Amino acid sequence: MNGFVDGPTRSFTMVDEILRPFSPKTAYGRRALDNFSCVLTSQEQFLSHWARLEKVLALSPESVERMEKILEKVPDLSHQIAHGFAEISDFAKLKRFVFNFMSLSRIVGQTWDLPDIGEFWKVLSHFFGEGEALQLQSETLLNLRKAHFEITQQLKEEFSHLCDRVYSLVGLRPHGEEFTISVEIGRKLAEANLAQLLKDYGERWHMRLIDTEKATLLKRDLEVLEERMQDETEKLLKDFRQQIEGSLDLLRACERAIETIDLDLSRYRMYFTYRCCRPEVGENLCLVKGRFIPTLSYCEQNGYEYYPIDLDAKSGVTALCGPNMGGKTTALRTVGAFVLLFQLGYPVPAERFMSPIFSAVRFVSRGEEIGFSSFAMEIRSLVQALKLGGRKLLLLDEFGASTNPIEGEALALAVVEHFSALQDYVFLTTHYPRVVLKAENVYGCGRIKNIDEDDPHRMFDYSLVPNVKHIEKIGLMIAGKLGLPSEMLEKARRYCGVE
Repeated sequence: MNGFVDGPTRSFTMVDEILRPFSPKTAYGRRALDNFSCVLTSQEQFLSHWARLEKVLALSPESVERMEKILEKVPDLSHQIAHGFAEISDFAKLKRFVFNFMSLSRIVGQTWDLPDIGEFWKVLSHFFGEGEALQLQSETLLNLRKAHFEITQQLKEEFSHLCDRVYSLVGLRPHGEEFTISVEIGRKLAEANLAQLLKDYGERWHMRLIDTEKATLLKRDLEVLEERMQDETEKLLKDFRQQIEGSLDLLRACERAIETIDLDLSRYRMYFTYRCCRPEVGENLCLVKGRFIPTLSYCEQNGYEYYPIDLDAKSGVTALCGPNMGGKTTALRTVGAFVLLFQLGYPVPAERFMSPIFSAVRFVSRGEEIGFSSFAMEIRSLVQALKLGGRKLLLLDEFGASTNPIEGEALALAVVEHFSALQDYVFLTTHYPRVVLKAENVYGCGRIKNIDEDDPHRMFDYSLVPNVKHIEKIGLMIAGKLGLPSEMLEKARRYCGVE
């Protein structure tokens, strides 16, 4: 995995889960997504990418389905290109790769700029025949195959004559050269020198037919022919290896083209499935009616209302405040997932999405590691993120909550102050009142909509509210709705100074 993203960030944003229904069809596409090697790192790349993807999105579903069926048959040639074509199976993979690449080339039109592999196909088909299957061919090999077929037919005839003699003697016809039979019949065959004993099972013998003199000679001729065929095969493969050595760059270009087509068709399916938008490059990070797919799916499955996210942020710190269960973490995940999709060249499930191009995206994780507390892991994660170069997007979920509240709030305030003058974008969920006052850009998450609802999910309006400067104290109210005993609630209210 490259430095753009790490495992905890991918896990937190659930980007792999979002993309799973649109998994690429080839090893090339899957590897590019798994390694994040298809990340767009400049505005020029972004513009070029979307100029091509606009053409892809204009394709018909029928043509996309045809291409995907071809992609499913494209083998992974990366090992052979890196380490050489040694076995006959390597050449068979090469033939399937080129055949299917040619099939794609005939239907993609002007959508993708594909390398011309026609001349290489002519050489390949000269050695291995037309069609997808591998069929080594030369005049010498053709003559050897004919001779091999003729001798094989003669052997079958000789075997049939031998079976006729066995049938005449014992009234049974063997189905193969080896068979199991009663001891009495076995002795008759052995005495007639028609079969030899291989294994004695007591009441039954396992026997093998004895070749006639003609069959023995035919088998020797067959062995010689097979050796000559193997020699001719090796000669042909050696000649073709020399042809391949001059075409490795062409094959690598074809691999890159396959990866691009595969990923673009994955993007096509996501665009129409989730009614996505084409993202934009800009200085602000802005999303309109953004839909975080895992949460949207959960709401649809359970009959809950889903609240799309609207947000507009500039560099520095954007704080997300509100009660637990108010949607802060989901908003944080949405921002991170959308930026990852944006820089992977995917459409975004929103009416509009705009973002700067980042050099790294990091979730500051508390993680789990033997010998480290959650607080130590959180600080270490932040320290590692601070060392990253270029413009960063940092996602901090209740930073400082894993230590005592006084020091935790002080650390969160220090984060706000540190990043306020930088070009990095920091999104921070928090319960700390002074952090909300200090941060320039603050959104409130989770206002009480209907306190009489028994289901907490129906209690909140999850819309984001901008320019919030205080945190509503509704934790005790929610605790009561969730069943905390009234005497405990009364004590808590006294400690809060609430009567």
